[in-house]
Amino acid sequence: MAQGNGMNGNGSRPGALVDLRTARMALATARGNEKLDLLLGLPDPAGMIPKIPANELYLAILDIGADDAAEVISLASPEQFAHFVDASAWPRRDAGPDPKKLMHWLVLAREGGGNTERSQRRFLAKLDGLDPELFSLTLRNEVIVHDLSENEEPIIADDNHIYRTAEGKYLVEIKAEGAGYGAIKRLLDDLTHRDPFGTTRMLEALRWEVPTELEESAHRWREGRLRDLGVPDWEEALAFFARPSKPKTAAPEAVSQPVATSALEAVEKVPLLDRAVALLDGDQRDTAEEGIVYACNAALVAQDVPLDENQEVRRVLSDARALLSTGLELMSSGDEARAAEVLATRPIREVFQAAMAELYRLQTRARTVAKTLRLPQAQSATLLDAPLASMLSALQSVPPTLAFPLGDHSPKAITRAPGSRLDLLRAEALLDECDALAALLPKLGFDLEKLGKLAEEAQIAPSALRMSDVVRMAVFAGLRYAEPTLKDLPDRAAPLPEGFAGALERLLAHAAAQVGGDAIARAVSRLQRQAS
Repeated sequence: MAQGNGMNGNGSRPGALVDLRTARMALATARGNEKLDLLLGLPDPAGMIPKIPANELYLAILDIGADDAAEVISLASPEQFAHFVDASAWPRRDAGPDPKKLMHWLVLAREGGGNTERSQRRFLAKLDGLDPELFSLTLRNEVIVHDLSENEEPIIADDNHIYRTAEGKYLVEIKAEGAGYGAIKRLLDDLTHRDPFGTTRMLEALRWEVPTELEESAHRWREGRLRDLGVPDWEEALAFFARPSKPKTAAPEAVSQPVATSALEAVEKVPLLDRAVALLDGDQRDTAEEGIVYACNAALVAQDVPLDENQEVRRVLSDARALLSTGLELMSSGDEARAAEVLATRPIREVFQAAMAELYRLQTRARTVAKTLRLPQAQSATLLDAPLASMLSALQSVPPTLAFPLGDHSPKAITRAPGSRLDLLRAEALLDECDALAALLPKLGFDLEKLGKLAEEAQIAPSALRMSDVVRMAVFAGLRYAEPTLKDLPDRAAPLPEGFAGALERLLAHAAAQVGGDAIARAVSRLQRQAS
């Protein structure tokens, strides 16, 4: 990728950003190749890119796509590049680095800067910044090292796949084929060019060192670097999601009260977290931003997110910021000045857990509701149709989250963390509907045990029966003047019999009148659409 493409006469791209803070703010809101244009459009990319925090630059590269960001990777500092490898080349906490991923990053770093002497120096500096154990772990499964002082004519599988060290002591048999062979040979050339004696020592060590010792050493170095960048360890990250024994702040009274439709349809503002940060400056702003990064990293660690999966990383980071915004709102009653003060003076975990406490409260309620709407034979599924079923499922997941309908009449839902107290109110309203349906069931003449027997007679799996099926069964039974049965329930694609719509409306209206309340009105309206 040529560095000069698209540049104007003074060496910078049109619309170049003039300072690092502006560049970082723009980078946070840009998407995909917009980030690439921003980075390469800096007045001095080679001087400014290495100053961007390593975790921010890595997420930008992840969003762009590493293959498309090779030029940016080549301009990164050794410390930034080490973070790229730390973040993406370790697939699991309990496993060592992935040699193929490391090799891929090395290829991008080498080739992204072209063949200039300056880019070569940058690449060798990146090699210097990586742990020697990484190279040993990468090469040990790809090569066989023969000591020629012990055996001058070792048995080689393929004479075309060998590498001889400069001093002539070792012959390295490369097991990889095709492009893999070329990549390993190039790595050996690079390591030798950088430090010939160190490479010789590494090859000797490869013959004797125990892999687990190499992995343990590499793990320690990696964990130390991540800690320095604000990434908590496993236990500390889990503490962010722990169920608080006593909430740090009481939930606002309105959260547990019935919600008017107008409140649910209110337009949400810019997240309180962003507004609170904007009110801070100087050391307070730096401290707040470091805390936000720490909480986001804790979410990634606690949920064991592979850091090279862009969509999953983006989802978890978005949810973490949403939880922080909700926690701030709960601790400040939505006042921006108080929220900024909380962000500057209170531990970030306390803010995060203020929101988690509300989620756990809703989770407890969801579990109770689920028991009242689950057939005796069912393991976890309830009688609820989507999207209410989605909300119960999301709240009972680990960690708990929320699921909201994509539209007023849509059966589909989007799962995400609450970003405001309004989201908690919406979730509460949907749980109110679930409670209302549980109260509606006996008014329709059914209980869970009876429905379980009817499902068994019709050979319907207990996890497949829905409340809309129950209502349809009751309507059909009334129209036929027969006992309710699920055996011959018409397919949903079949035309509805004459009088069905009116009978459905009368049945639900009569039953709902016996329950009463705003929640039953919403629940019945939704159920009527689903049963039709």
